[in-house]
Amino acid sequence: MNAPWLIMGFKIFILVGMLLSWIGTIIPIFPGPTVMWVLALVYGIVQGFGTIGIIVFVLITLLTVASWLTDNVFSIKGAREGGASWSSVAIASIAGLISSLFLTPIVGVLVTLLTLYLIEFSKRHDSDQAMQATKQMLLGWGWATVVRLGLGFISLALWSAWAWL
Repeated sequence: MNAPWLIMGFKIFILVGMLLSWIGTIIPIFPGPTVMWVLALVYGIVQGFGTIGIIVFVLITLLTVASWLTDNVFSIKGAREGGASWSSVAIASIAGLISSLFLTPIVGVLVTLLTLYLIEFSKRHDSDQAMQATKQMLLGWGWATVVRLGLGFISLALWSAWAWL
């Protein structure tokens, strides 16, 4: 790209995509951090990486991987803090994953929560304890979203520094 207006247009296109993806992180079915990573990759391929670009892209990659792990870490931690057993969490997570693959991610979230509740209720015969574990898992997902937004913001800032500084 030799035309300055084309370069600027490309940067603005990537920036808008990054911002929309970052905001989209709050939607459970939208893989915001992954889309941001892809946009950074496209930028690097088109503009060239260079030393700074490689360093920034590696950092964005690490942040993206961390964001992938947050849902599992925070939701499992929440469910365990709510009193759920490891086996209940594992079964609920597998049920959610399978339903996400065959249906939609939103259905996967609902199936995970419903499965956790039903297993915990069948084990303890106490709807309050089962609901507490389920609420804590849902709260964990909420915190995971906050963390993913923070990681996404750092990725956005890193890319912006790479593109404009």
